[in-house]
Amino acid sequence: MHRSAALIVAALAVVSCHNAPRGGLDQPGAATPQLAVKNFLAAAKAQNLQSLATAWGTDKGPARDVVDKSQIEKRELIMMCYLNHDSYRVRSEGPGEEGRRTFTVDLNRGGLVRTTTMTTVAGPAQRYYVEQVALEPLTDLCAGGVTSSSPIPRPPR
Repeated sequence: MHRSAALIVAALAVVSCHNAPRGGLDQPGAATPQLAVKNFLAAAKAQNLQSLATAWGTDKGPARDVVDKSQIEKRELIMMCYLNHDSYRVRSEGPGEEGRRTFTVDLNRGGLVRTTTMTTVAGPAQRYYVEQVALEPLTDLCAGGVTSSSPIPRPPR
């Protein structure tokens, strides 16, 4: 009798551990502003729309939950074009407005190095998102020649 109770408890523990978030892997955003930038750039480099939609966002959460569904893919495709890179280097990080963090980042692609700024923000459950990226300095990294005269708009709040 005790043995079957122990097996039930062990089975429940395994199920509970399996369903719990695993170090942020199952959660949108990132645990730190630095990881938000890293995840955002990795998603852009991999051309992964779903990952980009969970790394990009506002203080209300990931873009996949706050950006109009008819607009999110269009915006992501534009960002991926501009953010296409072989490697990157974070030059600096500092405080931004209202608790945000601002990063100066060098993107390298095919011998070109372009510098941009990225802003991260804390969202729900202390998860961090890249909220804004200055795309204009990255114009010649975009393979399709798409140009922009302003930063990507912030997702609606």
